[in-house]
Amino acid sequence: MDMGHWEFPQEFNPEEWYGFVYRIIELNTGKEYIGKKQFHSNLTKAVKGRKNRKHYKKESNWRKYTGSSVELNKSIELYGKDNYTFKIESLHKTKGSLHYREVEVQIMEDVLRTKLPSGIRKYYNGFISAVKFIPPQPLAEEQEYKAI
Repeated sequence: MDMGHWEFPQEFNPEEWYGFVYRIIELNTGKEYIGKKQFHSNLTKAVKGRKNRKHYKKESNWRKYTGSSVELNKSIELYGKDNYTFKIESLHKTKGSLHYREVEVQIMEDVLRTKLPSGIRKYYNGFISAVKFIPPQPLAEEQEYKAI
């Protein structure tokens, strides 16, 4: 099966899945990007003589997709796709499962604050879900008084 530039250890049928969570790794710097992509788009089309619209599925551009980060895509253009590894980390049957897993991985890996040994941010991710700012480091007092 043609998977474009994506790596996954097993064969799978995209028709059986809603989408996937992926990791893109920049080989020369170690920077990463974690995101999600749907295999198909659900579309509607107006049909003459019908009140309601016709629903249909169309395959997305997942085989060529390189992430939604503008900064990452500029780097891919500059250094070439060969300097990146594109890995599918998990497949998901539902929209909810896909969205939840992406956010879960991004939070577990602290993508907004983690830095490389050189001091630069490790991840290209600029936000998690709707959080579009880098949160401050938690204070000792905040951790001490967390509800059980």
